[in-house]
Amino acid sequence: MLQKNTIEPGTLELLEHLCADANLKNFSLAGGTALALQIGHRKSIDLDFFTIDVFDADTLLQYLEEKYNFSLDYSALYTLKGHINSIKIEFLTHKYPLIDPIIESDKVRLYSVRDITAMKLNAIAGNGTRSKDFIDVYFLLEEYTVNQMVKFYELKYKNRNLFHVVKSLHYFDDLQTHDWPIMVKEKGLKLEEVKKRISKSVERFLKENDFI
Repeated sequence: MLQKNTIEPGTLELLEHLCADANLKNFSLAGGTALALQIGHRKSIDLDFFTIDVFDADTLLQYLEEKYNFSLDYSALYTLKGHINSIKIEFLTHKYPLIDPIIESDKVRLYSVRDITAMKLNAIAGNGTRSKDFIDVYFLLEEYTVNQMVKFYELKYKNRNLFHVVKSLHYFDDLQTHDWPIMVKEKGLKLEEVKKRISKSVERFLKENDFI
């Protein structure tokens, strides 16, 4: 059962409409909102739809504008970013294999927690500024070890630089807190607690794997 208290009713309604749209059947929700709906840790406001297939951005844009009054912010190859009813929404091609089948629950299609975990590590390796990504890892560490997370990453991204990924996990110098989300669990969560749990877990992983 989805943790629907993590998103606003209007966002949930739009999400259900988009998942019911046959023209969008190849897209499934990933990112922080998909994770929050499954583990219930924080509020989330964006809808990030991913597909492993390629799509024509201009054709999809025209459809979204006509059907949903989509307002475009950015368009590129296999990428659309914009708003529907003031809700930030993205459609992206992410051509990496799924670890698990797409989940269908309560009228919503979502990437699995293991897939999202791998994608979170990939996101942090590419951009270590977003506090939400580190908060997500903080809560994922209640379920998985860093070793397990790295294995998920390897399954999805194959020959990427694992050492860079692990190093990025506990590199906090670029971390910004202006996007600190509203928490559902651990409402008084502080940045130092997030950094401490992640750092300890990464250090344990490095020792167990003879990196240090």
